[in-house]
Amino acid sequence: MSEQTWVQVIGAGMVTPVGGNAATTAAAVAAEISATEETEILSKQQTPIKMARVPNGALPDIHEALSDNKIPARQQRLLCLAAAALVQLTDLLPAGQTLPLYLALPEALPDYTTPLHGNFIEQLALQSGIPLNAADSLIADIGRAGSFYAIEKAIQYLEQSGNDYLLIGGVDTYWDLRLLAKLDTEDRLNVVGVLDGFIPGEGAAFLLLASERVNARHIAHPVRLYRPGTAQETGHRYSEAPYRGDGLDTAVKAAIQHAAPAQIQSVWSSMTYENYGAKEFGVALTRSSAQLVDSLDTQHPVDAFGDMGAAIGCTLIGMIATAAQTRVRFRHYLLCCSSDLSHRAAVRLDIG
Repeated sequence: MSEQTWVQVIGAGMVTPVGGNAATTAAAVAAEISATEETEILSKQQTPIKMARVPNGALPDIHEALSDNKIPARQQRLLCLAAAALVQLTDLLPAGQTLPLYLALPEALPDYTTPLHGNFIEQLALQSGIPLNAADSLIADIGRAGSFYAIEKAIQYLEQSGNDYLLIGGVDTYWDLRLLAKLDTEDRLNVVGVLDGFIPGEGAAFLLLASERVNARHIAHPVRLYRPGTAQETGHRYSEAPYRGDGLDTAVKAAIQHAAPAQIQSVWSSMTYENYGAKEFGVALTRSSAQLVDSLDTQHPVDAFGDMGAAIGCTLIGMIATAAQTRVRFRHYLLCCSSDLSHRAAVRLDIG
């Protein structure tokens, strides 16, 4: 298989705290609009926890068949978020085909387990009304890096199956009392008295991908994703191993190697502004500085919609791809995502 194998982004659907689709989300991020607000949930210091949430009015009601007590409230919200984003791709889906979905979901953090009840892909098909090929679908429940791992597997699927289309997506929410309490106990939330915390968010994003064989001339500015770079960080946040920054650095170098040669003009990341993530991001860029233009543009959209967890990868791609159809700012992008545990991933994106 060629190291320069790529896929095309045909369309994007998303729902975020700052927008009900990819276009409005991209515009809000560009305008530096933030959806962060205080919630009614109190921290251990009895101060309001801040969060960026998708308005309930932007989400469908949970399907009656999925509303029973066996499916946890967080999973029901994940299904509603995912369905609101997925249905936006309805008109773009190839006629007569039931596509697989490669989906990034929240990672299981230490001392916090929320196993999914039932088959999430089948439940999403029911909730959204869009038939999905559950048998050939894949779940990457590894958090922020999950979407890029899904792209890596998607490229392999399109190469090996001979099929030309596939759906990928990511969905996550921190709107869960037990999860927020855990993070608050660990002093990870950006609340009064914590100087090294992040703003939790939520959202969902989906992409329709096509193989190199598909003629996408109807797209004014084609968007190409190369094979991602993936790696493991042994010294991750919940590990006792020393942190050296090798995981994201390895992923970034692999992503650059897999792509057509070009100087990277813009870098987008999942960085949440916690010191750990900022240090890791800085190390990765420094070690690959020869591949970056001097006037590098860097974007960390968590300022707008908080940490979207497993949804961030497809959200970054969808915003860039959609905004490029009206204005091309840059041609060559690098996207980086780091999970709380060991998974690290990066991908090169080109605008035609």
